[in-house]
Amino acid sequence: MKILLITTNGEGEDINRVRPLLEKMNAEIEIFPVMPQDETGGDIRKQFAGFLNLADSEEKEQVTGTITHMLIVSPIAQRYLDFIAGFSYGSRLPVLVYGEDAIAGTPVEFASFFRFLKTENSLNEYFEAESEAFEKWKAASIILQARDALLQMGIPVTGESLAFCAGESGVREVSLFLAAGFSPETRNKAGVPLLNIAARKGNQEILRLLIQAGVQLNIQADDRGTSALIDSVMSKQHGILDDLIKAGTDLNIKSKSGQTALVVAVGAGDEKMVEALLKAGADADIIDNLGVSARKYANLFRNTSITALFDTYAPQTVQQ
Repeated sequence: MKILLITTNGEGEDINRVRPLLEKMNAEIEIFPVMPQDETGGDIRKQFAGFLNLADSEEKEQVTGTITHMLIVSPIAQRYLDFIAGFSYGSRLPVLVYGEDAIAGTPVEFASFFRFLKTENSLNEYFEAESEAFEKWKAASIILQARDALLQMGIPVTGESLAFCAGESGVREVSLFLAAGFSPETRNKAGVPLLNIAARKGNQEILRLLIQAGVQLNIQADDRGTSALIDSVMSKQHGILDDLIKAGTDLNIKSKSGQTALVVAVGAGDEKMVEALLKAGADADIIDNLGVSARKYANLFRNTSITALFDTYAPQTVQQ
């Protein structure tokens, strides 16, 4: 929120009284000092136009379009209040009058235009509610902007379209879908989650984006029952395997066939993946649906390099 403080005494007592309350709520503040009549001729319209850059001005860094509330903290002459009420009506900016002095100096006919806040508690309660509403509005605006951006790119705003983009390494597109409110756990029509699609396709940037978005790392695909970790081994995606391990994925999830990522890595004869999984703590003795463990597969395949990895990182303590 950005609040325009309207006062007759610049950086004086009225501002010092209200500033700490607003700063506590992380509100941005702009101060509009109403000048005495002998300095300006009493033309608040010119003051306001210059301040907000509503007319031609060399001061191009003004705040037009960003203010969310106007807060009167000093007694203001009625001719100024008339203008502020009209400006509020046209701009739809709410006008608040805070403090007994400012309220006493505001005629009752402005009650329908302004909101009167007499105490610090009433001011706090009002802005707490406004802050919550403003955050919801901002979130909704981000969603709408992201959806509009996708449509302008010719991309249907659907879950299936998101899944397609995840498979095609559309980092910007997937980012927009997430900003538009789509879940990082979205699945395609076959029931394959985005994380698994990225792992199967080797789209590391997409995978990292999903991890950053808080995706459930151990989500399993409906087609194979695989986790993204298993899919990364099946598709020989070493970088993705490393990212998933670092992110804390479950190393021992089984697929529909009962195979862990380590079993798949041993079956593929991929020494680097076997080493990475064993070093990370993968269980070497979980059996698959055939009753065979990764360790036993390594021995059956007689791959001495891989069996040596088991001896190094997962030495057998009990005879299997």
